[in-house]
Amino acid sequence: MFDKYILQPIYSFFDELGRIVLFALEAIFLLFRPPFFWREIIYESYHVATTCIVPVVCTVAPIGMILAIQSLNILRPLGVEKLMSSMVVIIMVRELSPAMTSIMIAAQAGTSMAAELGTMRVKEEIDAQAVMAVNPIQYLVIPRFSALFAMCPILTVIACFVGIIGSYVISVFVEGVNKGAFLDGLWTYLKMYDVGGAILKSCVFGLVVAVISCYKGFFVTGGAAGVGRAANDAVVICITTFLILNYFLTSMIWITM
Repeated sequence: MFDKYILQPIYSFFDELGRIVLFALEAIFLLFRPPFFWREIIYESYHVATTCIVPVVCTVAPIGMILAIQSLNILRPLGVEKLMSSMVVIIMVRELSPAMTSIMIAAQAGTSMAAELGTMRVKEEIDAQAVMAVNPIQYLVIPRFSALFAMCPILTVIACFVGIIGSYVISVFVEGVNKGAFLDGLWTYLKMYDVGGAILKSCVFGLVVAVISCYKGFFVTGGAAGVGRAANDAVVICITTFLILNYFLTSMIWITM
C-alpha cells in the first residue's frame, strides 16, 4: 500500500522530471548547432503569433477593465484615485500580462504542438525521419522551441498595451477619470526593470511551454488516446509550472530590488 500510493508516484514524478530536463538540455544544445531550419522556424513563429494573438487580446483587455474598476473602488473613497493608473500598469506589467499571455500560449499553441508531434509519433513519422538520418529533435522540436521562446515576449508586450488601453477606456470614458491624470500616473512608478522583469518572465514561461509541450508530444504512447492525454497533460503541467515559477521569479526580480 505504501509503495503503491506513496513511493511509486514520487518515483514516477522524479523519473519524468529527469527525462524532461535531459530533453530540454538536448534541445538547447541542438539549438546552436547547424543545420538551422529557418523556413520551419519562421512558419512556426507565424503560426504561434496568429493563433495566440486573439486569445491573448480577448483575455487581457477585460482584465485591464476589471482592474480599473476595482482599483477605483478602493482608491476613490481614499481620495487618491490619481494613483489608479499607476496601480493598474504595475500589476499588468509585472504579473498579469506575462502570466495570462503564457497561459493562453500554452492552451493554444502548446496543446497544438503536443498534438502534432504526438500524431507524428503515432504514425511513425518521427521514426522514419531518424531512419533517413534526419535528427527529429532538430527538425521538429527546435523550430517550435525557437518560435515559442521568441513570440512569448512579443505577445507579452502586446498584452501590456492592450490591458492598459482597456483600463484607460473604462477609467476615462465610463468612470470619468481625467485623461491627463491617467496618462501622467502611468509613468509615475513604472521603471525599466519592471519591463525587463516582465520580458524575463515571458522568456522563461515560453521556454517552459516549449519544453513540456514538445516533450509530451514527442514521447507520446497509447495511440490516438495517448495524443489527447499528451495535449491535456501539457497544458496542465505548463500552467502549474507557471504559477510556481512566478513566485520565485517575482521574489528574485522585485523583492531583491
